[in-house]
Amino acid sequence: VFISQYAAGQKEALRAVLKQKTQTTPVRKEVKVQLLGNTSTRKKESVGPDTSSAHGEVDSATTIAAATAAAIATTAPLLKVQNDLETKVNSVSTLLHKLQETDRQMQRVAEQQTNMKTQHEKPHCHERVTELEKQMNAFMMQRIQHLEKLQEQQMNIQ
Repeated sequence: VFISQYAAGQKEALRAVLKQKTQTTPVRKEVKVQLLGNTSTRKKESVGPDTSSAHGEVDSATTIAAATAAAIATTAPLLKVQNDLETKVNSVSTLLHKLQETDRQMQRVAEQQTNMKTQHEKPHCHERVTELEKQMNAFMMQRIQHLEKLQEQQMNIQ
């Protein structure tokens, strides 16, 4: 974080100093806080023993400005990332709800198909059972008739 204060004629000198500093040390992000104003008029206003307190107020304001600028510079990317992440989470949440609803619908359809199959199978089973009962009755009648014939033959033999 570079903090600079300059009068109207000192701007170019400050740029040269800052350019040298940035060339020698790599900085990932640079935040410049500049208090613009005529420093010579401030010095003229603060005459006598109050000079140190006025200078302290300027340093305090500069420090606050630097801290605010640094806080803004560091939190802005984090806020952007947080906002992007919230957007993605909301998107995933929406997709998850859609998938859950689709899954519920698929389960309902599967249950309906199962119910329809069992309903179709029941009449078919009943028909088959009825048909088998008729065949069994016919066989029983044939068996009874055969046994009656055998009994009749045995009686004739005796």
